[in-house]
Amino acid sequence: MQKSLADIFDTLERVANYEGPWTPLAKETGLLRTRLAELREREERLDDVLVVALVGGSGVGKSTLLNALAGDELAETSEYRPCTSVPTIYHPPGARLDFSKDWRRISGSALENLVVVDTPDSDTIVAEHREHVIDVLGKCDLIMMCGDSEKYLDEATWSLLRPLRNERTIVCVETKATEAPSVEQHWRDRLGEQNFSVDGYFRVNSLRSLDRKISGQPAGEDEYDFPALERFLSEELTRERIERIKKSNTAGLLSNTVTALDERVGTRAQELENLQSALEESSTQMNKECFEIVRRRLFAQPHLWTFALGRETGLRAKLIVGSLFRLMEYVRTLPTRLAGWSPLSPKSSPGHRAASLLADKELVDESLHLSSGEIQNAYLTKQSELGVQYARAGFDLSESNDGFTRFQDGLNARIADVLRGPARERVVSRARVLTSWPVTILSDLPPVGFFGYSGYSIVRGYFTAELVSGAFLVQAGSVLGIILVTELFLLSIITRFFAWETRRAAARDLRVALASAQIAFENEGDCLGDALARTEDIRKLSVAVLSGRDERISSTLTRCETLPSVLM
Repeated sequence: MQKSLADIFDTLERVANYEGPWTPLAKETGLLRTRLAELREREERLDDVLVVALVGGSGVGKSTLLNALAGDELAETSEYRPCTSVPTIYHPPGARLDFSKDWRRISGSALENLVVVDTPDSDTIVAEHREHVIDVLGKCDLIMMCGDSEKYLDEATWSLLRPLRNERTIVCVETKATEAPSVEQHWRDRLGEQNFSVDGYFRVNSLRSLDRKISGQPAGEDEYDFPALERFLSEELTRERIERIKKSNTAGLLSNTVTALDERVGTRAQELENLQSALEESSTQMNKECFEIVRRRLFAQPHLWTFALGRETGLRAKLIVGSLFRLMEYVRTLPTRLAGWSPLSPKSSPGHRAASLLADKELVDESLHLSSGEIQNAYLTKQSELGVQYARAGFDLSESNDGFTRFQDGLNARIADVLRGPARERVVSRARVLTSWPVTILSDLPPVGFFGYSGYSIVRGYFTAELVSGAFLVQAGSVLGIILVTELFLLSIITRFFAWETRRAAARDLRVALASAQIAFENEGDCLGDALARTEDIRKLSVAVLSGRDERISSTLTRCETLPSVLM
């Protein structure tokens, strides 16, 4: 039981500590923290005395009832005007009291488990007196609603009690009973219409009971239910029963708190879910637009990928054709490298960084700083559209460029990861294929064969005294050149084809990388996620506290049974 209540309090505290921009919940946190503090305080006071508040309009006999219970004229009374300006506290000696020091205190009560508080009139026009009543109601456990046959439908009193429905045990006391018919049924009916639950009804004549006690006479029938009221206060309100009342009040306070929170905040969960769908759609569209922009700027540049694959192939090339290919790549890329050495060259340009990442020039911590006004304009446009939907859902988001900065950093990081990761691996794997020994030997067979044939012809002519003519040497050199140029051309074509295939595969990898995570509108997503988490907490609280689906919580609330009706 204690663990279940602790879990509920922890969840309530988590909701109360919300500091996000969702206004519907932010407006509730102050009151929720107050309620949570009251819940914890009431949980700690389960074994304390029961505080009984006498509440009612002017002239209904609250002070007379207190005097009758005490058997002495403790409180000043008047039939025509209000006499109680500050609460009068009638308590047993040594009772722990948590009331204002300015209130009147009278020790010596024989009701050892009870503290009875006589409050100022609830229909007073004096603001200070009404504040005293509200203060007492906040601290009491049981309310004795006092009234007479003429004044019991008191709207001023009911307005103070409505916020405490189900949070306090209420007993009605008709203080000036006579032979006239009782107003009990009508009073009960009207209270029922206001959703008040009455746990007991006593019909007494406080003035006659007070006179009888002062004169030392035995109780008479003209006091009606007063002896039963005294037995109820002195005998029936045992420690066990007081604890049940306090638990009942705590359960009612918890139920009201969660109900109000669910009605004002929890019911808007669907609105947040719709907003989440809109956020995901906007993020997906933003990722698609960014992909198209990046594809046009980086992935649509074949020379970048041809340069990377050619460089990697040249570094791994072997033997005759491979060495010539390395030399050809060196000469072909010489203008680019010379431009890179120039102090005027933009070494931090996206193209330069992309080439560096593909070439893996020991740039382990290098990232791609891709900045584009086109991307920023698209982001700000969609952010503005989302801002309207967030405002309609009750979010008060501050305007900041931090969101776009985070998005740009995330976008650059994912592009860099693709270039450094799968794109780089494909470049390396294709270069290994082009420089593998079978391919190298196969490409070197024609020039080696031609060298062998030419050498054979020269050697044979030497031994047969047939000199090789200069025309033969020119023709042989031309044929060798044609062979080498053809092979280098084919190798270059294959390299470009592999570069094209690698570029397309890298574009697919980037599309997947952008679609796999929400990097756009992270600030908005964090705010919405926090609000959704709190609404989920409220939903769980509603299920546990109101529906009783959690067996442990249900057991706890079952023990918090209400006070049985008296004299029904």
